[in-house]
Amino acid sequence: MRISFATLSTEAKAFLSEQTDIDFNGQDMEHWFCVTARNDEGEIVGVIVAEPKTWFDWHLSVACTDPRCVTRKLFMTTFSTLFTQAVRITALIDPANERAISNARRLGFVYEGFLRMGVEGRRDALMFGMLAEDCRFLPGFDPARVSVRSLPSGGQHHGLLA
Repeated sequence: MRISFATLSTEAKAFLSEQTDIDFNGQDMEHWFCVTARNDEGEIVGVIVAEPKTWFDWHLSVACTDPRCVTRKLFMTTFSTLFTQAVRITALIDPANERAISNARRLGFVYEGFLRMGVEGRRDALMFGMLAEDCRFLPGFDPARVSVRSLPSGGQHHGLLA
């Protein structure tokens, strides 16, 4: 597995767009945090990007076809780097993507709400957030200091009442 920390190539943008169903192809990613993982044959098997939406909030997108590329060391590097700039990291996830929801919770993201047409104005999304104290990949992580316990979603992601 080869990991690259650099602005995404056209091929990596196409991979990310195909895997997430979000158009990243025309994006200027000069100020984004970008990671590309390639297997031994040189094929892209994973992409992580974080876009600085505001000075304190970075939006994370992850696409992966080979889970071996998203290692603990990669997450430690990613989150350590992002939290030097960000106060929070936001992940918007398709409500039907149970695997991504489970992975986000496992990483330390906390469910924060439902965004109607929150992705490109055409798709609903669940909003998850992470603060530095929620991140199990940062040195000194203490589960007792987690800012908010994950809100129950019980399959009713969009309702105010669970």
